[in-house]
Amino acid sequence: REAVVSTQSTGKIIEQQVVLNRIADSAILLQSMAAVISRANLAAEKGDTSEIALANAWCGESHQQIAQLVADLQNPALSKVDEATLAVGRMSLDSNGYLAKSPVS
Repeated sequence: REAVVSTQSTGKIIEQQVVLNRIADSAILLQSMAAVISRANLAAEKGDTSEIALANAWCGESHQQIAQLVADLQNPALSKVDEATLAVGRMSLDSNGYLAKSPVS
């Protein structure tokens, strides 16, 4: 019985990695937006406005990516990429470690 509970719990943990990955990607994008805005602001304060267009472009693209990540969080269906990622996770778990063999050794 413990093995069944453990397997079921592990499966839930693996699936939660998809959610965690989307949240982490959003946080990384938000941090990069803050850094780009800060740099552009500092340059503008020194009279150089050339980075403002770059900051606007970066933040616009990042905003779209975050919006998609949040939409994906609200959609219970997993994408094909999610399924592939989860399959690799399950295979790694089943093999008790890293799945790929080193081509060097």
